[in-house]
Amino acid sequence: MSVAELIRARRSIRKYNSTPVDQELVVELLRKANRLQPFAEAGSWRVVYAGTPEARKRLVDYMLEQMSQSRLGKLIPGKLLDIFKKRFTDIPAHLIVMSNLGPDRLTNDRNYAAACGMMQSFQLIGWEHGLGMLWDTEAMMLHEGFFKGIGMREDERFVGVLHIGYYDKAPRSRKRTPAEQKWTVLRGQSI
Repeated sequence: MSVAELIRARRSIRKYNSTPVDQELVVELLRKANRLQPFAEAGSWRVVYAGTPEARKRLVDYMLEQMSQSRLGKLIPGKLLDIFKKRFTDIPAHLIVMSNLGPDRLTNDRNYAAACGMMQSFQLIGWEHGLGMLWDTEAMMLHEGFFKGIGMREDERFVGVLHIGYYDKAPRSRKRTPAEQKWTVLRGQSI
């Protein structure tokens, strides 16, 4: 399969089967994805892996901590919250990605871009191995309790969580926005 075909074929997967994801495979895919980032500085990003049932439960608890303590969260029925917890703890693996903060904005942006590039490459390489993923940056995770729980340091920035697992059926492709609709030509006058 060509790279273009791989990019077109890959889908975000939200429903996983119960097949475990081998931690060694995740490490191998990370190594391969890292090698595809020629401008990534050593140490510009790091990951936290949650692949055991206990680690996945802790991660979900960190994710839901702020929501369950909010006024709106207290109105959510317990059964609905349990369904939500089960859905995320049943995902075989989660990879939390953080980029390092540098001494200036340019370094911060480059480190963040390197982490995003690695995540995209990781998803594509994983797809070749039959792994589906979803890149998650939900607002419910963007709080101090979550950051503290995952061990994020003061010199780091949260990039996202990749939910990882094998799947039985990939969703159909969605219509893509043609590149021409995102195209602007800079001229001598204003745009």
